[in-house]
Amino acid sequence: MNLTLYFLRHGQTECSRSNFYCGSINPELTADGLEMATAFADTYTGTPWTAIFSSPMQRTIATVKPLCDRALHGSPLEHRIQIQPELRGNCDRKPGNASS
Repeated sequence: MNLTLYFLRHGQTECSRSNFYCGSINPELTADGLEMATAFADTYTGTPWTAIFSSPMQRTIATVKPLCDRALHGSPLEHRIQIQPELRGNCDRKPGNASS
């Protein structure tokens, strides 16, 4: 049995555009971030997905939503994205700040 895992970072937010970590801040995706999510979905729609996991942050849910809409059509969104709160990191700091 083969197992393939795909790890995808969320699309661009105002924080990431400004080179800041989002951490527990919950910004939405920018227009570019939404385009990134759509481009990923366009590229990987044909992949046989067994499950899609996401943190509960709106930026990560918005990133996987286009893929879910295309690849897992027919199921309610809340059943297609399995929210995993423990996937959220603790990075509420600026780049280069070694504390936290």
